[in-house]
Amino acid sequence: MVDPRWRSVLTVAPYAVLALLTAFALATQWGDWGRVIPQLVLLVVYGLWVLTLRDLRMPWRDGPATVAVFITGAIAINFALVLVDSWFAFLTIATFSFAYSMVEWPGDLVAVAATAVVAGYAQASGFDDDPAGIVGKAVVILLNITVMCGLSWGLRLAQKQQERAATDAATAAERARLAREIHDTLAQGFTGVVTQLQAAEQAPDEESRRHHTDAALALARDGLAEARRSMQALRPAALEAGGLSEAIAAVARRWSERTGIPAELHTEGARRTLPTDVEVALLRTAQEALANVERHAHANKVVLTLRHDEHGARLEVRDDGRGFDVTAQRPDTVDGGYGLIAMRERIEALAGDLVVETVRGRGTAIRAEVPA
Repeated sequence: MVDPRWRSVLTVAPYAVLALLTAFALATQWGDWGRVIPQLVLLVVYGLWVLTLRDLRMPWRDGPATVAVFITGAIAINFALVLVDSWFAFLTIATFSFAYSMVEWPGDLVAVAATAVVAGYAQASGFDDDPAGIVGKAVVILLNITVMCGLSWGLRLAQKQQERAATDAATAAERARLAREIHDTLAQGFTGVVTQLQAAEQAPDEESRRHHTDAALALARDGLAEARRSMQALRPAALEAGGLSEAIAAVARRWSERTGIPAELHTEGARRTLPTDVEVALLRTAQEALANVERHAHANKVVLTLRHDEHGARLEVRDDGRGFDVTAQRPDTVDGGYGLIAMRERIEALAGDLVVETVRGRGTAIRAEVPA
């Protein structure tokens, strides 16, 4: 998955490379129209191919078949240009960007390797066709495949490490919060119980002993009540500082700052106090939905809407990304599709309902409704 902050660069870069190659072809071969016109035609075809299959917002634009056709065509046109003149290998800069950013792991290895063949063939175009030249071409092509596929593998490992680091940081923060909760409640209560029991052992008479014992018993009961409260109403740290809307707004803001994708939260209806389990479920749904947008949607904007009414609460997370097929199996994704299943199970456990609306090329909306 490409970093969303690079999407603008990747959108413009192919056209910039095409413009530079067109200018170079005209400047160096002006007047030799029999040679330059086929090059210009292929450059125009490449640009139209990118515009039609990648940039125009068609319903079928981001389907797996469309992506495969687009990548195959881009590589074929690039190879045709290299056959005309080897310096068109510079166009593989754009073709590599498509292979890295549009094809999910491990399919991107095939696209990257095919593009590396084009680049390697251009680099070895000056070799003779004798046995030594053929071996030399093969070595150059294999070197290109190894280096570029190795880069793809390295990017994959870096992405997994980044995700693992984010998970570890969240786990460490939650552990610290739980440690503070335990210290401020249960640990202090147990300290009081021990102190009272020690005082009871050293009491000079039965009345003093009973007094300290009763105090220890009261502290133990308070501690038990506090433990039950913590188990029943354990709240994520994001909910401790304010209500549900503030927590979701903070999550969306941090997510937007990290990904570079604008995320807005709109609230509707009069704010109501919701049970803790409902707030936790809606907050987790927002977090998981945003994570899915980052991993798969290739969106430019996300809008979250939180609505309160007399029936309960509704959270909608809508993006303008590429959409997906809800019936398709996605074994190659990071979470294997479990995120959507977990969201549905969490909401349905509260007698709520989770609805997913998605159209390829027109974005996705996830709506969670939970009764009060």
